[in-house]
Amino acid sequence: MLDDHFGINVVEFMAAGLIPVAHKSGGPTQYIILPFQGQLTAGYHAEKVEAFTEALHSALTLSTDEDLAMRQRARAWTVQRFSKEEFEKG
Repeated sequence: MLDDHFGINVVEFMAAGLIPVAHKSGGPTQYIILPFQGQLTAGYHAEKVEAFTEALHSALTLSTDEDLAMRQRARAWTVQRFSKEEFEKG
């Protein structure tokens, strides 16, 4: 979704261990799909059809180890950044 003001669905995908490909705008770019532990959190940004194609290809051709590591970073990032406890602290 272009200019999604936050992107809760992307957070939910990552918390479920999925690897999202989100539009390169709004919340997914500013707050969610960010580097974590020096690597891609778990997901990709894209704006044009070609970039979405490349991002999807990258996600679908990760090695088993890379795939699992990205999914684990996604879950860890969402718990660290978007858990109920973190919102209560804020």
